[in-house]
Amino acid sequence: MIRLPSLTTDRLDWHLPLSALGTSDLLRCLLIDDLEQARSESAELLSVEPALLLWCICRSPHWRSASPLGLQDVANWLVSHGLAVLDWQDHDRAALALCEPAQLRHWAELACQSIVASRLASGGRDGGSLQLTLLGSLHNAADWLASAGPAVDVSATADQPGCLPEWLVEWLRDLSAQPPADPRAAAVAQAVGALRAATNQDACGSVAAEAGDFSADECMRGVRERWLASHDVFGNLLPDVIRKLAKWRELEDHFDRALEKEKLEALKGFAYGASHEINNPLANISTRAQTLLREETDPERRRKLAVINSQAFRAHELIADLMLFARPPALSVAPVDLVGLADQVVSELAAEAAAQRTALVRLPQPSPVIVSADGGHLAAALKALCVNSLEALRLGGRIEISVQVSTLAGEDADGAKWAEVAVADTGPGIPPEVMRHLFDPYFSGREAGRGIGLGLSKTWRIVTEHGGRIDVDSQVEHGATFRIRLPVPQAG
Repeated sequence: MIRLPSLTTDRLDWHLPLSALGTSDLLRCLLIDDLEQARSESAELLSVEPALLLWCICRSPHWRSASPLGLQDVANWLVSHGLAVLDWQDHDRAALALCEPAQLRHWAELACQSIVASRLASGGRDGGSLQLTLLGSLHNAADWLASAGPAVDVSATADQPGCLPEWLVEWLRDLSAQPPADPRAAAVAQAVGALRAATNQDACGSVAAEAGDFSADECMRGVRERWLASHDVFGNLLPDVIRKLAKWRELEDHFDRALEKEKLEALKGFAYGASHEINNPLANISTRAQTLLREETDPERRRKLAVINSQAFRAHELIADLMLFARPPALSVAPVDLVGLADQVVSELAAEAAAQRTALVRLPQPSPVIVSADGGHLAAALKALCVNSLEALRLGGRIEISVQVSTLAGEDADGAKWAEVAVADTGPGIPPEVMRHLFDPYFSGREAGRGIGLGLSKTWRIVTEHGGRIDVDSQVEHGATFRIRLPVPQAG
């Protein structure tokens, strides 16, 4: 077995254990490249390693005031942050191998209590309540901490709950009440009572409690074997292996970012140079075609010359997009009403939408939404999104533009206000293989001859130049929604 990195608060340390099999299982989960498989196997690992589950919950800032919904939430966090947070310091290493046989047996019994109570509370089935499975595993959290460091007082009169999050302390206090107020605590208390009663009836520790197809006795034998009969394959090697793995992942990410940056710079240089070289002959072709068109009287020749001229102008527009992406001109920033801007774009595309019988509408917004931006560039970005939706629909369907002020959610959010312009369509959606390259320059998810893939990358460039961001939500056959988010100017 090995002890996990210390949980520290107010100069107190707790070194929770991980069984020998848990050590190898954890490393295997962190080595899996497929994200969904890693999350699934990590959730399975947490279901049989309650000390690791408790460590994750105490270690993560995500659950200081609110509980996770289930083991899968904790598993997702472990997969995303495990290589960063599983960092053994020098003072941790001194405690890695400190474990007496009696201590190991005590941990095995705590693991039995956690896992059996969890399975009994959730009905003994994997499909039981997700939170009952989680809370059942944590019912003896104070005992786990006391076995790995200073005792933790979770009584109602205690002021210092140690490293336990607030919600877990409140739940443990409710669990000890008679009767518990929370129905989930009552269910776990009933499972713990059944486990204790069954254990007390048999001095040998055989537990007859059952739920569905679940046998507590069989489960406890498996847990004890996991802690007592397994061989330590990795042991003290785990900290060094994880540190090397974290460094490797960091170098891999840095290389990918550097490669993407160099590729983008090379594309910009090529686009800017090629644009200058191609624009001159295009201007010559267009001028000659217009000159011949003025003197031509034959209808068929006039039609052909008009096509030459229009195609030269189309090529010029593509070159203009190339140059805008490669080296956008300096922004001319002024207050812009996004509601009025959306109405302008709808008006410009009304004829094109009507021609393909697509409803293009701007949803009602009672008040202006003002941002500091270059109105011309921002209109071009929004228009490119709408054109992208029109091309995806081709015929029929609906495109809705909405404008609002919102607050971003998530761990990176800082509570700031953002102006949001959303373009939602009822088209075929975006396949996952296309989603990965959606804003890459010169990538097009459509067949050849229907664009060179600069519309969305141009939008991305304009939005990022304004200090904003663009997000996409889409499912195949269920349409797509693009959201442009721009910072709202602070008062004063």
